[in-house]
Amino acid sequence: MRQAWRYWRERPAPHDLAEAQHVLGAALWPLFLRQSRAEQAHALRVWRRVQALGGDVLVQQAALLHDVGKSRVDLHLVERALAVLGRRLFPARARGAWAQGAPRGWRRAFVVAEQHATWGAEWARAAGAPPAVVALIQHHHAPRPAFADPAQVRRWALLRQADEEGDA
Repeated sequence: MRQAWRYWRERPAPHDLAEAQHVLGAALWPLFLRQSRAEQAHALRVWRRVQALGGDVLVQQAALLHDVGKSRVDLHLVERALAVLGRRLFPARARGAWAQGAPRGWRRAFVVAEQHATWGAEWARAAGAPPAVVALIQHHHAPRPAFADPAQVRRWALLRQADEEGDA
C-alpha cells in the first residue's frame, strides 16, 4: 500500500534533484530524467541510503540509475502490482517463462521486472557511464555478487542493501 501511495503522490525535492545532477554529470543526467517522478523519488531514496552507508561516487551513480531501464515501458500501477504479486506467489514463472520475449500483453510487467537491469545497463554504457556503474546497474538484482574485485563487491552490497530498504 505504501508503494502505491508513493507512486501516486511522491515527487522529488528540487534540492535532491540538483545534488543528483551534480553526481551524475551532464552525460548521465538525461538518463535519470527518463524515469517517472515516482522512479526518480525511489532512486533518490536509494542514493541517500548509499551516501549514508559511505558509498563512493560510482555506487552513488548506480543508485540513481539502477532502475532506469523500467522507463523503457510505461507501466500502469496495476501492472506494477501484478508484477510484485506474481513474483511473490509464482517466483519461478514470474522470473522465467512470463518474463521472456517482448514486453506485450499481460506479461509486460514481468518482462520489465526481469529485463530492466539489462536495458538500463545498455543505456548507461551508451551514455558513457564508467564500466563499474554499468556492471552495478546490470547486476543489482543478482542474488550474489558477479564481481571478483573486492571494491566492486562492496559497492554491489551497498546498492542491494539500499535498494531493499528503499521503499521500507
